[in-house]
Amino acid sequence: MVLGLDGWKNMDRIPQLKWTLLAGGQSIFNDSELAGAILDILISMCALYPSRDQVTGAIIRPFPKIKRLLNDPTCLPHLVQLLLTFDPSLVEKIVTLLNTLTQDNPLLPQFYMTGVFYFILMYTGSNILPIGHFLKYTHLAQAFRSDEQQQSSGDKKDIYFRSILGHLLPEAMICYLENHGPEKFAQMFLGEFDQPETIWSNEMRRLMIEKIAVHLADYSPRLMSNISAIYSYCTIPIISYPQLDNELFCNTYYLRHLCDELKFPEWPIREPIALLKDCLNMWKAELEKKGSDMSVDEAYEVLGLDAKKGSDSSDAPATNGPPNESAIRKAYFRLANKYHPDKNPTGRDMFERVNKAYEFLCAASKIQQGPDEFNIYLLLKAQSILYRRYKTLLSEYKYAGYPMLIRILETEAKNDQLFSTGNTTKPTALLPIAIELLYYTLDCSELNCEELRRENGLEILTQVFQRCSSVITKSSKPEDFVVSVCQYSALCYSVAGHFEKSRDLFVDPEKLQCVLRELCHCLNYTHLKQLCSCLCKAAISLCEGDIRLRDLLHRHGLFVYACRGLFNYDYTLDESGIADPSNKQYVDNQLAFDYLQTLASLIPNNPQAVMAAQTFLTPYIATQLCDRMVLKLLNSNQEQPYLVWDNSCRQELIDQLDATRDYLVKNEYKLNVEKFGNPSEFVYTAHRSELIIGEIFVRIYNLQPTTALKDPKRFCSDLIDFLGTSSQYINTLMAMQIQHEQEQKSADDKKSNDVLHLEKQQHISQALEALKNVIRNNMGIETLCIGHFKLLFSLLRMENVGRLQQYALELILHLSGSNECVNDVSQANVIVYLLLVLRSSLSNQETTLEILNALSSNVKIVRDIVDSGGLLYLLDVFSNGQNSKLREYAASVFSKLMNDRLHGPRIRLQLIKYLPNLVVDAMRESCETSIQLFETTHENPELIWNDHTREMTCERIGKQISEFYQRQRAAPTETKWSLDDAFQLLGDDEETQRIKQNELIVGGVYVRLLIANPGWVVRRPKEFLTELLSRWTTHTKQPEQLLMSHTDEFEMLTQCLIQLLHAQPTLCENLPSIGFLPSIVQALEVNSNGAIVASAIKVIFALCKTDICLQTFSTKCPQIISGFKQAMQTRRDHLGLMAECLHDLFRTPAPGTPDEFIKEALRCQLIDHILTLLNQSLNDVEKPGSCKAHLVDSCKLMAESLVYGEQVSRILQSSTVWNDYKDQRHDLFIQTSSHMQALTGGSVGPQIAGYLTSSASSTTAGKQNMTVPPPLVDN
Repeated sequence: MVLGLDGWKNMDRIPQLKWTLLAGGQSIFNDSELAGAILDILISMCALYPSRDQVTGAIIRPFPKIKRLLNDPTCLPHLVQLLLTFDPSLVEKIVTLLNTLTQDNPLLPQFYMTGVFYFILMYTGSNILPIGHFLKYTHLAQAFRSDEQQQSSGDKKDIYFRSILGHLLPEAMICYLENHGPEKFAQMFLGEFDQPETIWSNEMRRLMIEKIAVHLADYSPRLMSNISAIYSYCTIPIISYPQLDNELFCNTYYLRHLCDELKFPEWPIREPIALLKDCLNMWKAELEKKGSDMSVDEAYEVLGLDAKKGSDSSDAPATNGPPNESAIRKAYFRLANKYHPDKNPTGRDMFERVNKAYEFLCAASKIQQGPDEFNIYLLLKAQSILYRRYKTLLSEYKYAGYPMLIRILETEAKNDQLFSTGNTTKPTALLPIAIELLYYTLDCSELNCEELRRENGLEILTQVFQRCSSVITKSSKPEDFVVSVCQYSALCYSVAGHFEKSRDLFVDPEKLQCVLRELCHCLNYTHLKQLCSCLCKAAISLCEGDIRLRDLLHRHGLFVYACRGLFNYDYTLDESGIADPSNKQYVDNQLAFDYLQTLASLIPNNPQAVMAAQTFLTPYIATQLCDRMVLKLLNSNQEQPYLVWDNSCRQELIDQLDATRDYLVKNEYKLNVEKFGNPSEFVYTAHRSELIIGEIFVRIYNLQPTTALKDPKRFCSDLIDFLGTSSQYINTLMAMQIQHEQEQKSADDKKSNDVLHLEKQQHISQALEALKNVIRNNMGIETLCIGHFKLLFSLLRMENVGRLQQYALELILHLSGSNECVNDVSQANVIVYLLLVLRSSLSNQETTLEILNALSSNVKIVRDIVDSGGLLYLLDVFSNGQNSKLREYAASVFSKLMNDRLHGPRIRLQLIKYLPNLVVDAMRESCETSIQLFETTHENPELIWNDHTREMTCERIGKQISEFYQRQRAAPTETKWSLDDAFQLLGDDEETQRIKQNELIVGGVYVRLLIANPGWVVRRPKEFLTELLSRWTTHTKQPEQLLMSHTDEFEMLTQCLIQLLHAQPTLCENLPSIGFLPSIVQALEVNSNGAIVASAIKVIFALCKTDICLQTFSTKCPQIISGFKQAMQTRRDHLGLMAECLHDLFRTPAPGTPDEFIKEALRCQLIDHILTLLNQSLNDVEKPGSCKAHLVDSCKLMAESLVYGEQVSRILQSSTVWNDYKDQRHDLFIQTSSHMQALTGGSVGPQIAGYLTSSASSTTAGKQNMTVPPPLVDN
């Protein structure tokens, strides 16, 4: 029988024999050409009969006949077998024909029976695109699974299971074919790829071809010997590619490659959610995986093979060992043909058992009894990548894998071999990746954290964390198994800390409170930087959400570890801008910042932690912990108002923290928080001698006073409070010093007390200076000192502490610029302390005088200065001082005091009892001038001041101030100063008595010297005139006998008065207002003493030269007319002066009372007396002609009156004397007389021109001098 035939046949029925034996001649086609021609014909015929309507696209039934014929089992296998020729043109044509046949073919699910998929994949050519189209259309349409297999698959609907190519190609290639189409598949099939989505190479293709060839090894010889041999389909065992070892394909990715982030970083994942679902499903299936219910021996038995002999029960020769693949395949073919349902309807069950045994034996090397740990690792790793990279996208979904994840954690927590060498060094250990995935799922969504809590996942995680943290040592490495577990456990806790219900578990001692201790324990291993960073994040999260956790963590020593980690920072790296994670110092810097954030989260509302932070890190840094710049402050030397920090402080803190850390390890991480950080227990050496007020180092602030303060008002208040608490010490300091001097103490005790006092005094001085600086550099806060000036001024009594006194004065000086402060000082009754400084501290006199000058603007303070003897202190500085600048300051204060409206006059009166009036008045205008006047020798109308008087004055002032200072120093506020009214400027010495006896002094002016020096301009002319007139008026009212004894004085007063009015005529304008004119007019009527009348005439003559006096005489003193009439009779020698005065009076009457003088003249019959005088020769009168001219002119002026003119004219007309004078014109000849020059003692000027004059007249321009009157001319 020919190989390959089913049985015996006649030779004429063998086409191969006929064509070979009978053919002759030259062939037209060779075998390939003939086959190609036939295929072209078949392709064209199929194209003529499409399977769909070209218009509607509806499927045509029955199937076109040509296609039905080609689809027949007697024809189709032969077409398919042409693929084994591997001729590129034939393969392409047969694939094209097959593509046509598959379209809408109802028998398409049976195509696999022909072996077409084995044959087509054995093709080695490059024209793969038609093959790709064929595979794309058919690979999922084959009915190669039995009903039992379909049923047992359950929900397993993945493409690998459904595809006929599942045993031939890698899953990725099948997915690529299905997802990307024939074109991409063809490119992939011919290329070399090693990536998460595809692993394929020429080597893999060669291996696939070899495996298929081996599987078809029995059929190929049969086909070669009998072209009619039909392939009997037999499932090929799954081809195992070495390149895919340890690979797990999920969705469309090889997870081992996808999880290799070093080789494939950030590989794009098109559908993260779909991949996550597939991972979860595959994970679940992996965990539920069980071993096959059929053993190897049972499979051999089903196939009729002997596992020991290596052959079936037939007579075939036996081999040693188990049956090989060929024997298994032959046994399967034999039994499959025997029990195939199509041939043996009753053999279905046996056929299924045969199939199952065959598949089991083919895949026995790949079947594992239970879950594959490596596959689970890849699934967990892939999920971790998804949640890390697509956190936002996945946040909307609750994670469904917690039960399986917790199951892994629980299993590992109970694993006795957890820390075995093989487990901890295995890179694919499940526990680290499981906790990593746990963290990323928690960090993705709040729903996940709540879900984990409900599943009691946190408790199980804690069991794992406790086991792993307990085995970490100083020699542990960052990549160690337990370190990785602890890192991600801490990160899980950091997420759980955001939720209240989870935080409650950490507070509960029965639940997770142990985690807090373990967190602090792990912080001991500072060489594990990534672990410490994760622990910090956990601590921050737990602290930020719950004050209870902050307190518990502090009690476990978190502050110690976090604070200790701040000192591995290098600020120069940050300033250089280097951000390289591979740089060790950069890592240290980042970890230091994590520690800083941990501290910042631990402190809020945690009094014990706040106390520790303020004690160890200073209050300033404790409030700045959120700022990264704090790290630079702590790791560099700083000296600023808020911080004094140097190497010694840093080392002392590190030593303290290291000691505390050792204590925690030995005492189960229980910190004595009441003692730890207590300021009484720890003080930096560099801070012990520093005064710290309101978190500010006062000494440094005084060196940097312009530093901007966070709250200057609070600092100011704190300084005042400090001074207040020091007030008792200030008040008793002097007494203590006296007591120490009296008591005989040992030298050591005395030295220690001196050091103590010196430090206390230094602190008070620093506080005062700081208070001055903060007020000076921050406007508006000086009002905080209101109510504290008794305290500040009491500091001025510290006579033996110069700096303290100086700073107090400087502070008060600055405060004196505020009106509110000055008003408060006025109510405090403290000026006396300021005055005492003028005597007790010569170095501070200038500042004290400036303060007095500023405070003198307040009326109440001015009074206090006077009552407290301030004038005496200032007089001492002014008169006995050696510093000209200080003396000027004193004079300036005097000037300001005298300018006070209420007390100024009284102060001036008191001052002129110590200093000359001239000096006192000069203080208001020029302080420098007043000192010059005081120092130089003077003899002028206002001052007789020589060395003797100056020395006597200084001596008197010095003696008084010494006595008063001693009394006031003992009782400052009770001792008041008063000045006896009898106290005078000059004392009782001989020089003073001589001056008083020989000199007439009026208003501080020496009258004799003023008369001798008439050009002297009196400094206070109005006041002097007032007192001069007062003295003159007093003399005019004295009895004649008494006046006789003061004749010289009266004459000097008269002469001085006339000279003053002549030198300063404007003073006459002030006379009406001071009220002396009536008294002067009354003096004209004193008949008993001609000297008084003569003096009055001279004074009135001077007054008549001003219009205001003339008008005042008219309104208030019209009796001056009658006085002149009486004086004409008493002092005829002054008739010329009186005539001129009458002429001035009648010529310038007051606007309101123009006829008062005329009325008075008529009443006292002055006109008759004037006519009598005109009738006389007046030889006893100087310049009689001028006198008569003035009298005649006065009569004419009276005759011009509208009221009394007629009456005056009748009197004149009735006189015969008047006829001789009435027509004479005197206005051209009467000029201003020189009587004033005569009165003042000046030279006589040109005489009056006119015929009435009795002396030579002055020359008139263009005329000859007249020596006789012109002849009378009758009109």
